[in-house]
Amino acid sequence: MQNHIPYKNLTRLTWILSALSSIVVFIFYLAISHEPFISLMRFLQAFVLMAITGFCNLGLLKAFSFDPQNPNRYDKIKYYTASYLSTIPIWFFVKSLYSVITQTRWEGEGSNHIIMAYSLAFLAVWVLNTLILFLHNMVMLQSIRAQGEIENLQLKANLSETANLLLRQQIHPHFLFNALNTIKSLYKTDLQQGEEYLVHLANFLRMSISNHGTKTTLIKNELEFCLYYLKMQKIRFGAALDYSIAIPEQSINNQYLPYFSLQPLVENALKHNDLTAESPMLITIKEIDGYIYVSNNLQPKSYKETSTGQGLSNLAERYRLLDEEEILITSDHSFFTVRMKILNKPLSLHSDTM
Repeated sequence: MQNHIPYKNLTRLTWILSALSSIVVFIFYLAISHEPFISLMRFLQAFVLMAITGFCNLGLLKAFSFDPQNPNRYDKIKYYTASYLSTIPIWFFVKSLYSVITQTRWEGEGSNHIIMAYSLAFLAVWVLNTLILFLHNMVMLQSIRAQGEIENLQLKANLSETANLLLRQQIHPHFLFNALNTIKSLYKTDLQQGEEYLVHLANFLRMSISNHGTKTTLIKNELEFCLYYLKMQKIRFGAALDYSIAIPEQSINNQYLPYFSLQPLVENALKHNDLTAESPMLITIKEIDGYIYVSNNLQPKSYKETSTGQGLSNLAERYRLLDEEEILITSDHSFFTVRMKILNKPLSLHSDTM
């Protein structure tokens, strides 16, 4: 439970409150008494009182295992009662310390003066304690909200990475069936192309199951992975498929994309469109002003396969978690295009992005 209490922030707040309140007291007494020594003693008195009271409250938080995220009524009553009661011995200690140092009676002479002084002192101490408790609670609630947001973003990131992993693994049953049939056919008709296809397939599978430790990868690596897939499909579909890539070498070798971002877009194009030698599919991958554009001409299949949309939604969610611009999807009667921002730095799976 104590993990919900930001002791470091509360400690810093206690020191700041002690310093600010004592400075205010010093200025006030100096203005009305014009006695630097007395004003300095009041400064020290206020500082010690606020510091001890603040740290006493922190000790009570720990002693009662007070959980600000899920406090029950009994814990709250115990904590606040102990907090206000503790101010009485703290105040007596500080008062006595002041009297010893200054060699004066703090409360003045006469019963009326004593009663008035003690009444005002207790009232002031309880008001100050209320202020301390209020600010402590504000810091704890803010910490809880921040922790909740971090945990929520981390959960979404983990879900996104899990979905990404599942998406990568879904390549195999969907893709291998066509790949094996293609190899079988090629080995009967064109042995050289069959061997070339098999090399591309081996490289593609090796990269798809590699244990990558980053959320992003160089465009070079992502493009290489996508090209293995495109080359296999080019062998399979022949003149019915063509593709072009226009990305400067500087970007390819030095800039980044989310891992497993290009190939699913290409696969999506092939999955939902007809490819014939008379009406070939053209897929273009190009960079324009810091963005990668993946586009294809639209030739929708007469029979549409059921689509979960997982590839595009997963890519969009990963960009959002990377605090980057959302991907832009445009479609008209001629072309389907996905635009995604090029990234300037790598991000590990365990790095903070939120």
